Amino acid sequence: MTEIAFEGWAIVELMGQRQRPGYAKEVEIAGGKMLRIDIPTSDGDVTEFYGTSAIYSIRPAAEEIVRGEIDRWNDPRPVRPVTYREREPAPQIEVGDDDVPFDQGGM
Repeated sequence: MTEIAFEGWAIVELMGQRQRPGYAKEVEIAGGKMLRIDIPTSDGDVTEFYGTSAIYSIRPAAEEIVRGEIDRWNDPRPVRPVTYREREPAPQIEVGDDDVPFDQGGM
């Protein structure tokens, strides 16, 4: 039997009700078959790999349809880079003798 590997524009549906539109193709990593999805963004492609057990369906579609799905997202990356920010010191609270933070009375 001849195996035909999938390659093309598609909307991939994953278990957990996630959709990933992009250019998909079958690849082999560490001796196992996986699906590679390249999702075009303004900063370049975002590449994700999924094992076959994570895939619910693959819907091949025209490039224009897939790019339309991508345009509806703000950023397809699961983790977005952030800039480093210095942590602001915690405000110091002065407590006077008359201030009681909680009821210290007996029962």
